[in-house]
Amino acid sequence: MDKVLFFSILLVFLGALVGSVMQHRRLDRVLKDLRGFHVTARLESGKRIWGKMNLFANAIELIFSRPYTNRRGNLLTSYIIFAEQMSDIDVIYRFHDELTPKNQKRRLKEIKRTKHPGIFRRMKRSLRNFMVSFREAIDESIGLLLSRVQKKASTAFLKGQEDYLKKIRHSAIGIVSTAAYDPVMEHYINHRVVVEAGKENGQRIEYAGVLKEYSTGWVSILDCYLNTENNLPLSDASRLMMQRKMDFHIRVTKREEGEEEAVDMRLEITNRDIQDIAIWRIEGPESYAHEIDELLTPGSSITIALTDLPPAALSNIDIDRLPLDLTLVAPERQQGKEGDATDNHEDTRYPALPRLSLLFDTIRGVDIYIPRNKGLLRHGGEFV
Repeated sequence: MDKVLFFSILLVFLGALVGSVMQHRRLDRVLKDLRGFHVTARLESGKRIWGKMNLFANAIELIFSRPYTNRRGNLLTSYIIFAEQMSDIDVIYRFHDELTPKNQKRRLKEIKRTKHPGIFRRMKRSLRNFMVSFREAIDESIGLLLSRVQKKASTAFLKGQEDYLKKIRHSAIGIVSTAAYDPVMEHYINHRVVVEAGKENGQRIEYAGVLKEYSTGWVSILDCYLNTENNLPLSDASRLMMQRKMDFHIRVTKREEGEEEAVDMRLEITNRDIQDIAIWRIEGPESYAHEIDELLTPGSSITIALTDLPPAALSNIDIDRLPLDLTLVAPERQQGKEGDATDNHEDTRYPALPRLSLLFDTIRGVDIYIPRNKGLLRHGGEFV
């Protein structure tokens, strides 16, 4: 077989193979940090979606803590956002109080590796930054080389194989496809910065924290502290156990009200955090609101009795299973549980609860992941 023909066949085959593998394994280097962590995504519409992050080359998936049934009766276990819809995301939060001890260790280990990189990690970053800085020059050089190979291979095999040759060209620099080199951001890696991210209710949003990483599409800011109103769904027992700030004791009972059956709910909340928690109210469907306005200091408890729940809040309650008496605390605080307990609860143990939400304020530690087209590094937060 002609050597040029053999080389041409091998070149085209390897180009197609490498291009396919790179395309399916190419992940954003910022979002890779979130794989396996429980996160909350805030969309442009104001909607919030939470779940365990699963990352693909062309999408992210948030896996719910328990299945949900939508208005059409379909069972939903996750929410998928494809690359084309990434612009719908305003910010992704990784709240520290929603991390298991095991995931807290994972997070701290990754931060330590970033702050004190080994020689191979530094060499890899330097090489990547070099390739990004000279991406155009490298791209043109590879294009020139492939053009000369194509001219020398006068066989009929390579004629009409321009698409495969282009794939080889793009695959050669595919490793830096989501990488970026920004001298200012590189200067502030592992240092405190302030990032502006648009406005909310007419006020500029600023996130102050440590710049960990950036790519062409995303930037990550660690160790931010937010004092904002939070909305915690009381209908999801797994979700209540996932957060570490509060312990819950919920009792749901039925009572006779004339010829109909009514449902009462008694809710005891204990503050397990080192920060005060301002409990504002409990909300539900049909504009239901139960005002509380109580400040819960560390270690203190409050008991709330709900006797006027609307029928819509009880639509997922199995009356025959009442009364329910549930103590919902983080797995590592349960008797007989190890400190590295996971968030993979057995949902069948926890029947559905009334469709209510708890609104509260507190200071929460959080890692922020912002699309670069919606967040701008505005200030340094320390002298470097």
